[in-house]
Amino acid sequence: MKKSWLTAGIAAATMCVSPAFASSTAVEGMKGAQLIEYAAQPYIQYREDIDHVSGEMPADEGAMRDTYFRLASHDNRTMAASWIAYAAMIAADQPDFAAEIARRVKKRGGREAFLEELESNPAVVRNMKGSEEAVAAIMAFATNDASRIRKVGDSFISEAYEMQKVSWAKAPISKGGTQRVEDALKYAATRRWADYGRKVKPSKNGTVRPDLVSLASWSPEWSKEDAQVNPSARPGTIVTKALVLGVRYATNTAEQEHLASFGTSKKSERCFTNAKMNLDQCIAATRTPYEEAFCLGQHALNDVSSCVGWPAGVGAAGS
Repeated sequence: MKKSWLTAGIAAATMCVSPAFASSTAVEGMKGAQLIEYAAQPYIQYREDIDHVSGEMPADEGAMRDTYFRLASHDNRTMAASWIAYAAMIAADQPDFAAEIARRVKKRGGREAFLEELESNPAVVRNMKGSEEAVAAIMAFATNDASRIRKVGDSFISEAYEMQKVSWAKAPISKGGTQRVEDALKYAATRRWADYGRKVKPSKNGTVRPDLVSLASWSPEWSKEDAQVNPSARPGTIVTKALVLGVRYATNTAEQEHLASFGTSKKSERCFTNAKMNLDQCIAATRTPYEEAFCLGQHALNDVSSCVGWPAGVGAAGS
C-alpha cells in the first residue's frame, strides 16, 4: 500500500499536531473533497504570512526575527503539494468545468463510467468542456500570486539598503547565523497553524463546489494583482494533475492514493527546496538585521515567487 501523501508531505514538514491539524489517524481516514481542502491549507497559511509581513517593515531586531521564522517555517514538499491542491480547488470552482462534471455524473451510470475513464486515462481532463477555462484560472492565480510575492520581496530588498542608515538594523546580531537557522527549525517544528474549520457540503447530485470567497486568503483574487499571463507559457503536467484532483474534488471521490499520484511535483519540490537552502545559507552568513532583510527579500520571497509562478511561466523556474 502506498505511503499516504499527507504522511510524506505534511508529516515530513514537521508540522505540529495542534488544534489546527488533525491527528495522523484522522488524516489517514480523510477522503473526498475534504482531503483536498486539508491538503490546500498550508499554501493558504503561506498567503496569510505574506499578508502579515507585508503590512509594515520590521521595526526592530525581534520583528525581523519573527518575519524570518514565519517565512522559513514552510516545508518544501508540503508547499509543492499544497499548491496543486489549491489549484485543484480553483479548477473545481470554474462554472463550465463544474457544469461538465455535474453533467457527466448525472447520467445513468455516468458517474461510474466517468471515474473509470479518469482512472484509466487521467489526461481526459484536458479535453473536457470547461477545461480551458479551468486551466486559464490556474495560470492566472499562479501569475498573480507570484507577482504579489515578488513585489513584497522587492520591497524587502529596497528596505535592506535603507536600513543601513538605521542604528538597530546595522548593529551586530548577538546570535550567530547558524544558530538563528537552527532556531527557525525549532520554530517550524512547534508552530501553531491556523484552523480554518472548513466543511464540505455536497449538492443533491453528490458534486461539490469549493467556497473560495468567505475568507480573503482562500480567494483566487487574494493577490489583488492583474498581471498578464505569459503568452508563451504552456500548461504542463502539474496543471493536468490539478485538473484531475479538481474532478476528484468536485465528485467528492479523492483518496490518499490520488494525492500520492497527482498531488506531487518533483520540479516544484526542487524549486522550494533550493529557495529554502539559499535562504538558510544566506541567513547563516548574516551579521546584521539589514542583511537579514536582504536574504528574506531575495530567497524567502523572490525565490519562492518563482516556485509559485513557474507553472505559468513566471520567474526563473518557469524559464
